[in-house]
Amino acid sequence: MWLVFALLFVPLCSGANILGLFTTSTKSHVIIHMGYAEALIAQGHNVTIVTTVPLKDKNPKYHHVLIPSEKDYKKKLEEGLTAVSNDPSPINTIKHDINNYITWTSNQYHAMRHEKLQSLLKDNKFDLMVLGYFFNDFQLAVAAQLKVPVIINWMQSPAIMLNTYVGNPTGLGYVPHMMVDAQQPMKFIERFGSILMDGLSYSIEKFLYYKFDQYYDEYVQEFNLKDMPSFDDMRKNVSLVFCNSHFSEGPIRPNVPAIVEIGGIQIKDKPDPLEPKLKEFLDNSSKHGAILFSMGSNVKVSTLDPKIIKTLYNVFSKLKQNVLWKWEDPNPASFPGNSKNILFSKWIPQDDVLAHKNMKLFVTHGGKGSVVESQYHGIPMIGLPVFGDQPGNIDKIVKVGYGLKLDYKTMTEQELSTAVNEVLNNPSYAANVKKFADTYKDRPLSARESVVFWTEYVIRHHGAPHLQSPLVHMNVIQQYSIDVLAVIFGALYIVYRISKLCICFVWRKVFGKKCKSKAKAKKSKKE
Repeated sequence: MWLVFALLFVPLCSGANILGLFTTSTKSHVIIHMGYAEALIAQGHNVTIVTTVPLKDKNPKYHHVLIPSEKDYKKKLEEGLTAVSNDPSPINTIKHDINNYITWTSNQYHAMRHEKLQSLLKDNKFDLMVLGYFFNDFQLAVAAQLKVPVIINWMQSPAIMLNTYVGNPTGLGYVPHMMVDAQQPMKFIERFGSILMDGLSYSIEKFLYYKFDQYYDEYVQEFNLKDMPSFDDMRKNVSLVFCNSHFSEGPIRPNVPAIVEIGGIQIKDKPDPLEPKLKEFLDNSSKHGAILFSMGSNVKVSTLDPKIIKTLYNVFSKLKQNVLWKWEDPNPASFPGNSKNILFSKWIPQDDVLAHKNMKLFVTHGGKGSVVESQYHGIPMIGLPVFGDQPGNIDKIVKVGYGLKLDYKTMTEQELSTAVNEVLNNPSYAANVKKFADTYKDRPLSARESVVFWTEYVIRHHGAPHLQSPLVHMNVIQQYSIDVLAVIFGALYIVYRISKLCICFVWRKVFGKKCKSKAKAKKSKKE
């Protein structure tokens, strides 16, 4: 009897089968998605992960399906990223961003049609699909094919393309666009720029909608799928959007219940042990501390202009601190030098390294994940942004006093050396970011606990349709009540005209004169 009673309290979603579709080729994005997956695995759920990039730290508790990328995909992407890194001018950036988006999208469409994924879908039953979002809306077709609820996992704060899924308000005029450097409340010029960027994002979203709709329909026809909802219907049936953000970072904005902030999801509660070589290097840095230098997973430092590499090496090699440098080519002959205080490493477990007690400074490209990890561990930064959201991310840390910003293309050895010594020797930078870290961590639920609760909530409530905002089913005219305002102003105009006629009628009866409009009166005087 006690056993039966106990079973009544077993969660309805215990041991759920969850599919994580994380086909982006950007490793930093996959790291964030894996933080989500690991939280579910730790809770006892069965998670199957589909990626197009190999996973370095494999967990035996999940099933991993690696889908090969399209032919020449990596070459095309690296060429585009290298071109932007060496010439991040606005025109060149826009040109290569468009090419990169096309390449990313094409590869993800290729992944969802691959025989490995199709075999997985036929041979397994799932309770939920988690879509790692990055210009791959058409992959909602997989959730429709499985007939399961879908949650979107996003690497940034709420953005227009994600807001439309759950009816989240954009906040025009008081919520800065993610690419605009502005503090709240925004000044006129900042609001002007933010609204222009929102308009551009909205236009891009509408443009991409038609392409993604085409991919969706092609997929349905190719695999002869029956009883499939339309692409538009699937977009209106996303249960939840997880955003890698937290209100303490700003900007302050309203979010509907279907937007859940899980900023720092990739950060472990307890760092993993470092490999012996890294551990020894950092442990031996206790006297002066250590510096981490990484430009992320997209930009290869080894492909930058040799002048930039020389500047970096000449400054780092003269420091008292030990420098851990992420360098993609493991061949020592490719290293820019062999200074004793520099350790070159092809792969660096960034979260674990930043958690080390001897870490004093992070020289970073300013990607969202990198900034979050540095802030979480209370490490000040020097930003060398390249493209995308990176300049905006670094501008924010400069404004709040967590670090400094340099132009990596034009910086001199003197400028870099001065910036490094300023951040290392001025305690205010470390104090500011450590204070923020305390605020960032102060939550009723940790990021991983939030992920577990809300994922299970969606499963328990069969997609949780009651979370959905009515804005999802309203067009722009309805959202802003333009039709209602038109009726009100139309009615007021009719009342105005009727009132004027009545007044003129009374005037004529009392005074025996006709009412003249001001325009007619002026015309009569002139004549």
